[in-house]
Amino acid sequence: MWGAYSTYSLVLKIIRDRYPKYLYDQLRTTLYTERRKPLIGKFYDNSKGKVGKHRLECRLTALKDLEWYGLELSNDAIRTSLKKFLNFNND
Repeated sequence: MWGAYSTYSLVLKIIRDRYPKYLYDQLRTTLYTERRKPLIGKFYDNSKGKVGKHRLECRLTALKDLEWYGLELSNDAIRTSLKKFLNFNND
């Protein structure tokens, strides 16, 4: 769960800040949205193919249910939304 949280947080910050440029460009090549759900960004998963099996964008399939795309999210907003999304206990 912690690995998913840290990976998703890093990806959302990379897309928000558009830095580092190389990772941002790699993520943008596989990012898409659907017309009915414009706030939900999805990443094309090519992990079944031989090339790029362990790429970062292939590990982001669970983000398909989180509304984040196109919103101006601060670091605190990213943290709280990911904790709710991943069902972290707030005890």
